[in-house]
Amino acid sequence: MVQEKVLKNELDLAVVGPPLKDADLVVEPFIFDELVVIAPLEHPLARRRGLSLKDLKDEPFLMREDGSGTRFAVEKAARKANVRLEVGMELGSNGAIKHAVESGLGLAILSRYAVGLEETAGKLAILDVDGFPIRRQWHIVHLRRNRLATPVAGFIDFLRSGTWGMPGVVEQDGYVVPPDD
Repeated sequence: MVQEKVLKNELDLAVVGPPLKDADLVVEPFIFDELVVIAPLEHPLARRRGLSLKDLKDEPFLMREDGSGTRFAVEKAARKANVRLEVGMELGSNGAIKHAVESGLGLAILSRYAVGLEETAGKLAILDVDGFPIRRQWHIVHLRRNRLATPVAGFIDFLRSGTWGMPGVVEQDGYVVPPDD
């Protein structure tokens, strides 16, 4: 787990969903994210509205690895909907998943931030599925005892700024949030 690497001083910082509760960590909530269901633009479901997870149960899903926050959220949503999603492939990066979806290998659930460029470029469609988007909070995590190197502190300031986000991202109550659909 990435937070354990921070605790072992193997990483200077991490950006995570649910943080560990550990007195040695500084945990700073900084952004709300949304998980969305994506499909190739030409997929028949891309034009449908009001879908449910049950409508997607026979579709192959391209998933993140076990233990990832995204995978955990997807599995929780499937349990809540009483649906077993078919795992067509497990991949270790959002980039690999996006390329596989674009190639028609299946559907996926990823961060709206991760698919913003592909959606804008007309390469991926965000499906209208009940219960989605799933809203979750991201946190910046680093060791309390470490003095942050100037580039690390600068990167944290950059994350806080929200200037790296999608067009239309706004600050709300001290957090950067994606635009409403």
